Amino acid sequence: MSIVTRFAPSPTGYVHIWSLRTVLYNYLFTKQNDGKFLLRIEDTDRSRYVEGSIENMMNVLASVWLIADEGPNNPGANGPYLQSERLDIYQKYIKELIADDKAYYCFCTSERLTELREEQQSLWLPTKYDKKCRYHSVQETEDLLKEGKDFTVRLKVPENIEVSFVDGIRGKITIPSKDVDDQVLMKTDGFPTYHFAVVVDDHLMWVTDIIRWDEWIPSTPKHVLLYHAFGWEMPRFSHVPPLLGAGWKKLSKRTGDVSVESFLEKWFLTEAILNYIALLGWNPKTTEEYFTISELIERFKLSDVHRAWAVFEEDRMEWFNAHYIKNYNTQKLWDKLETYLHRYDSTFLNKILAFPAQYNLKILAELQTRLKRLIDFKELTPFFYDDPTQIDIDLFLNEKMKIESVEDVKNSLRLALKVIENSDIDVTNPESIKDTFIEKIKEAEMKNGQVLWPVRVALSGEKFSPGALELIYILGREKSIERIQKTLKVI
Repeated sequence: MSIVTRFAPSPTGYVHIWSLRTVLYNYLFTKQNDGKFLLRIEDTDRSRYVEGSIENMMNVLASVWLIADEGPNNPGANGPYLQSERLDIYQKYIKELIADDKAYYCFCTSERLTELREEQQSLWLPTKYDKKCRYHSVQETEDLLKEGKDFTVRLKVPENIEVSFVDGIRGKITIPSKDVDDQVLMKTDGFPTYHFAVVVDDHLMWVTDIIRWDEWIPSTPKHVLLYHAFGWEMPRFSHVPPLLGAGWKKLSKRTGDVSVESFLEKWFLTEAILNYIALLGWNPKTTEEYFTISELIERFKLSDVHRAWAVFEEDRMEWFNAHYIKNYNTQKLWDKLETYLHRYDSTFLNKILAFPAQYNLKILAELQTRLKRLIDFKELTPFFYDDPTQIDIDLFLNEKMKIESVEDVKNSLRLALKVIENSDIDVTNPESIKDTFIEKIKEAEMKNGQVLWPVRVALSGEKFSPGALELIYILGREKSIERIQKTLKVI
């Protein structure tokens, strides 16, 4: 049988990092086995529905390359893919369970259920339904239905049996049926509960493997019982441990600052995000850390996923991001930077596109090894696109470089100005700039730092920036001369 997996989120907000890892593991497992990966939206709980979240979810998954083989945007043979469009299907199967005496009508009011729960809590008992309606006679049930009483439908959990399933990560798990509640399968509004709909949908969509968070382990026996009730073959279950955040606290599923979108807005590369989260709980059994998506598909094994919780650290993901930025082809990195800016900062993009393409590529090539995130480009480049507005004499003075007075600064800048103005120096060639400066500084019986430190400050106006020679190469002869002259005039 061909492998079929699915990601079946509720449209309640963000796609967060925890969810993304689950999607990634499903995707890797499926592609490794030449299977099919489905996206299904579980939107039957209308009280939690967040407007626009479905579109956002699909956009985010597309942004990180995890596109389903079938889903709302690319339907196939297994649709519809929104549970709210499958209500007739659920009605058919709930009637089948009732007819086979595997489920029953429950007429208990919400007030009675609340009182029951409060009483159980006061006695320190598990909060479960007391099965009152399970023991109605057929006639009692028919009479209540004729009266038009509101009802739910509950699963008739078999008594005194063991419910078992084999988890692909944790091994065999067994729970006594007495610990499984007679769960509600169909609500009073005719909408199915999650537990009922997920089993029906997974069966009808031919899902063979369910890879999901381990918080669903307590619910899995309910699903197993439903498969038994229908006489359907069960899929294989694998429950992935959740992620911890700072302070070893569980990452919230509804916190925006751990949403995938927030990391895209911080300009993390998709490659870095996927590479890092793949390793959160999965052991590749190698000292290697950097894997392309193709390599992840080849090497990933569910059996190598840990049972223990993993800790998500943004600083660690930055480390991966810096690695990918550093090793990118500069032109391709610029194309990616332009895409990010178009999406998140079009004002800055329009500003830098006013400069020659080669100029921008020079800047990016110089900064590429310093960038942790693409957003750093904007923070590190203001002096490339605007002249320094203020000249702070204290930045020029440097006792270590033997620049102890304004006069020392002037002498160094005047020497640099003569070198740059000399037509013998090729400012389009970094080696020519370096060789000429070193020669002229030596002839003046000065130290390299004595000259290059003030030049760097004059060209950038910053305490930290690329070196003087690199700035001359990027800014060019005319702009370098202009900034040095301006500095000399001011000081």
